[in-house]
Amino acid sequence: MKVLLCEISLDGHRQRYLNELTQIDEIDFYAITPGNTVLHKDHSFFYSFNKQKSLFEYLLWIKAIKRIVLENKIDVVHFLDGDSIMRYFGLGFNSIRCKRIVITYHHFFDGLLRKMSYRLMNYGKNRISVVHTETFKRNIEKYGIKAIQCNYPAFQYNDIVLLNNEKCRKDYGLISNIPTIGIIGSVCSYKHIIPFLKIMNNCNTVFHLLICGKTSDVSADEIYEATSNYKDKVVYYLKYLNDEEYYKAIAASDIVYSVYGLDFNGASGPLTDGVCAKKMILSSSHGSLGEIVTENHLGIVADVTDDSDILEKTEKALKTVERFSYDETAMQYRERIKPENFRIKYKDIYNSWQNEIFITK
Repeated sequence: MKVLLCEISLDGHRQRYLNELTQIDEIDFYAITPGNTVLHKDHSFFYSFNKQKSLFEYLLWIKAIKRIVLENKIDVVHFLDGDSIMRYFGLGFNSIRCKRIVITYHHFFDGLLRKMSYRLMNYGKNRISVVHTETFKRNIEKYGIKAIQCNYPAFQYNDIVLLNNEKCRKDYGLISNIPTIGIIGSVCSYKHIIPFLKIMNNCNTVFHLLICGKTSDVSADEIYEATSNYKDKVVYYLKYLNDEEYYKAIAASDIVYSVYGLDFNGASGPLTDGVCAKKMILSSSHGSLGEIVTENHLGIVADVTDDSDILEKTEKALKTVERFSYDETAMQYRERIKPENFRIKYKDIYNSWQNEIFITK
């Protein structure tokens, strides 16, 4: 079987996600991306999707995909980031002559236009959607769309497990006996980071913050200003993280921050990797994050709309993290996020065109 992976960016987790898929056995992978991949050059096609994301650029991208499908007799086309192309409502999908189109969505978006886009992108017997959480699956199925839930994996599961917590803490200049909250990954507004940092001005419990990641629509100056009253308790590492730096930040933390805003409903890479390292998760209570943490006993959740609740739950996390450990339910979830389970699930999805009935579990 031949599968074409389509990605318009290789930032953040996207490169790891694509690379993990190419490890699935018995499948011949091709890719169209804006950068280098692990695939042989004959199977890797370069296409730089204009950042302006105009309709014209999109249609040229679809045209390039159609040509690759035709020339290489591709069976399955997989759009790895359906979220980024929702504005085009699946335009051109019908012209792609393949046996199956797979669309992976990472975040759920509500609203009439989004509903129309989900439906049009999934219109046709050869379409199938993949989401990473049960909450997302239920939400999109309310729109009449069948979706397959595949747990977002801890890509470097074994490497994370082997990291030494104390050594990683020393590398980041953290004191071993003070509980540390790790705010790790891209510093984006949807993660509700600046409001959280301001709330921490009122924290009466001993703590350290490790803020690790590249700034985007939140500036370094905003972070420095929000933490100015307790800057001696913060380690700032505001840069793009390579894999080693990222995973060491996870290992160095006692609590992994996931108190994301209401506009976020999907899977979180830092949360997933934090679970791999058996860290306490401090999460928002709404949507996918709240459900994952609550149902799997992974930590503490807070109402992101209530500053006093965030403060109370954060102080509770800091006071109890030393005694926190994963129970059987948490360990079962941890087992499910192993990358081999991710590969098995996607292999079944790619093969589903050979069956008359879609996979639903």
